[in-house]
Amino acid sequence: MRYESEQVATDGGVITVRRAGHDGPTLLFVHGMMVNGHVWDPLVEHLGDRYRVVLPDLPLGGHRTALAADADRSPGAHADRVLDLARTLPGPVVLVGNNTGGAIAQIAAVREPALFSRLVLLPSDAFDNCPPRLLTPLRPIAALPPLIRGICVGLRGRPFRRLLMKFVARNPVPHRQLAELLGALPHDRGVQRDLTGLLRTLRPEVTRKVVPRLGDYRGPVLIAWSRKDPLFPLAHAHRLAECFPNASVVIAERSRAFVSLDEPEWLATRLIEFMETEPAPETA
Repeated sequence: MRYESEQVATDGGVITVRRAGHDGPTLLFVHGMMVNGHVWDPLVEHLGDRYRVVLPDLPLGGHRTALAADADRSPGAHADRVLDLARTLPGPVVLVGNNTGGAIAQIAAVREPALFSRLVLLPSDAFDNCPPRLLTPLRPIAALPPLIRGICVGLRGRPFRRLLMKFVARNPVPHRQLAELLGALPHDRGVQRDLTGLLRTLRPEVTRKVVPRLGDYRGPVLIAWSRKDPLFPLAHAHRLAECFPNASVVIAERSRAFVSLDEPEWLATRLIEFMETEPAPETA
């Protein structure tokens, strides 16, 4: 698939946005922490020419251009960046979020429900699981930037990269692809500063606060979760479905958090089915 890439100005700095496709609804993909929009590439290849796809590299740690020193790096600020981008896109716009990007997508969807015709949530931070409990040691470490820098420098080595990916992907990720996913994180102190700023603001209050408002989003919702994921409990998929008026759940059997890497063909099929199903009539 051929992509067009551009730098888009947002509050606090520019982000790289890749686009492909020219017809149909727009799918806006929001990736997670420590990776970038390339995490969606295997999935997008299976979607063919059915849709217009928009893949931003949000400043969540896997990007290549750092934000300004005084920029807001909280999940709410990133949700505003998603909203700013979504307002420029031809509709209807479907929002797709995964990992930390799933929490950001939840915030964006309840802030402007009418902006998105559909919502897709893959394994994501939700309820009290923000950040995922296995990653909570990173929060106190974020108070000590030299330690974060040390972890990021460690990502220059292949063994540490592979160990990190085992938490989020069941299948091995080739070295070249993994290097692309990590962006400038192992080398760029500005990018490392952006990750540190995000970690300092990731806490259960972020996702807990949005739960009572999820019902304000009344469009169709697809929750595509993994059955065996060390970071995101399967029970959260069903709890999230209960929060929306019009939600369905599908389960990936051979994936961890990054379903787009582990089962891209399966996920593409589920997305196409979801996109081509007429919304159920809203009941009072």
